Amino acid sequence: MPAIRRTNLGRRTRNAASQRYIRTSQIDEQREERNEVERNRRNRSQQHRNVAFNPYRAAFNYNVTIYYSSQQIVDIGSMNIVCPHCKAFKFKNEAPGICCASGQIKLTPLIPPPEPLHSLVSGNGRDSIHFLNTIQQYNNCFQMTSFGATKVVRDNFMPTFKIQGQIYHRTGSLLPMPDSEYKFLQIYFMGDSSRQVDQRCAHNSMVKRPIVEQLQIFFHQHNALVALFTTALDRMPSDNHKIVIRADKTPVGQHTRRFNAPTIDEVAIVVVGDSSENRDIVLHRRNDQLQRVSETHRSYMMLCNILFYFGKGKMGIIFQ
Repeated sequence: MPAIRRTNLGRRTRNAASQRYIRTSQIDEQREERNEVERNRRNRSQQHRNVAFNPYRAAFNYNVTIYYSSQQIVDIGSMNIVCPHCKAFKFKNEAPGICCASGQIKLTPLIPPPEPLHSLVSGNGRDSIHFLNTIQQYNNCFQMTSFGATKVVRDNFMPTFKIQGQIYHRTGSLLPMPDSEYKFLQIYFMGDSSRQVDQRCAHNSMVKRPIVEQLQIFFHQHNALVALFTTALDRMPSDNHKIVIRADKTPVGQHTRRFNAPTIDEVAIVVVGDSSENRDIVLHRRNDQLQRVSETHRSYMMLCNILFYFGKGKMGIIFQ
């Protein structure tokens, strides 16, 4: 039997001409409404095709034709569930004890930071919103370590880069070599506060100078490491001296009860020669060498993420 001829299909048929006339005679509002209906129809059709979506290793095989947001398994909701024990925010389907083992782990409550840091992280006001949106830039202004990786891959002229291998942070001496620029930790010891602000703002164009000035005063007053380095630098008579920041509060082989109230000399010492453990941070008064900072060192967070506030006089998280 010959195929049935459909005379109303094609661009030159009466139906196609009628549709063209309808579209040209519609006003803008009608045309936009018609387009919206068509978009919704296509979205529903796309969702229907995604019913057989397989999520296994989907993150490693991204398909632009798949409408991932329509998948219920992908939509995990908002982080609005509050743990009754530690007050941590969680997602709806997370295990009850994932944060604090249902109250068995009790963390020391975080201490609200003094001003101006407290107002800057509150989210109230234009300065606070600007600070939170560019908080990485402000952390870069004041961090005491430089960023490094075992392998950095750059693609042609792209401004971004890929990291392969391990990420780490390094720190240098307290003072730069002659005729060298002050960097990272060294900026704290430039002497002139105005020059310090100039140096910090020169490499971070998105920050506001008044906020940098306020934070600089804050760190000199409340940061334990800045106070420690300033005191140690005054005790270094020559470049042969160095400061050793102990990885642990209690020296190895000593009884813990002897060190319930540690002093600066127990936390960091100024020495000549080799007197340090593998995880200790050794800072010379002046040299051109960089030392890698151990991730398990008590001062790691304060050196790299200086905007974290652990409390006045405290140097970070202790693992032992």
